[in-house]
Amino acid sequence: MKEIRLHRYLSEMSALYSFYRHSEFAFNRGDLQNELCKTEFDRLCSAALPFLKDSLAPGSQVRDQFEDAVREKVEEEVRNGLATLRRQILETAHSIFEKFLCHVVRVYLHVFPEILKNIDKTISFREVVELKSDTAVFDCIVEKEISDFSRRSLQEKRDYLIKHLKLTHQDDLWTDEGEEMWKDIDRKRQAIVHREETPEVSHEYLLRAINYLQRIMMGISIYAQADQGVGLDWPVVSDFIERKPQPTLKAK
Repeated sequence: MKEIRLHRYLSEMSALYSFYRHSEFAFNRGDLQNELCKTEFDRLCSAALPFLKDSLAPGSQVRDQFEDAVREKVEEEVRNGLATLRRQILETAHSIFEKFLCHVVRVYLHVFPEILKNIDKTISFREVVELKSDTAVFDCIVEKEISDFSRRSLQEKRDYLIKHLKLTHQDDLWTDEGEEMWKDIDRKRQAIVHREETPEVSHEYLLRAINYLQRIMMGISIYAQADQGVGLDWPVVSDFIERKPQPTLKAK
């Protein structure tokens, strides 16, 4: 609970990156596209057979028209498969990033419990009695705070890191080539999940977004160890990063 397990979240991001690249390579093979189209066509036709009218008997003109329409629809959906996959991967990358931020806050609350003194939260007597031990009560308070933090917008999460965790060196971390890309990533994610519009996510945008989010995660973690003494679990690499001897919220 007192170390930032960066490698876990970087590995998840890297897996997304690799999965898309392999999918893109495989998908661009003509034989695979043909196989996907045939499989999906057969599945849809089989599902529709019990509901076909008598006029759609095998060999009839209407049946041929029906199959042509299904085949055209399937081919269109298969062609759009990579675009759909890119949107799904961007949404997943956004979720991994937010889980990482929750993890960072949890670690900080365990290393610096004094943070909670400036946060207005309540816990009922019933909960205290049921938990029985001081450790359990503290863990419950932490998890209540994490639950609240997880429901905040990405903008609010960023503000929280600066205000309560004193991660004041955030502007450079969250800026890429003069652009706060996280705002656009967040807008696209909101559109994908909550709106009917389907934002365009290009190959280049997706890979840049994943690299960008990974860079923020690494920057937060390195700063936490070097300037605030918070442990960093990043095999091999963390051993070469300076660590403040005594953990403190105040930067060096």
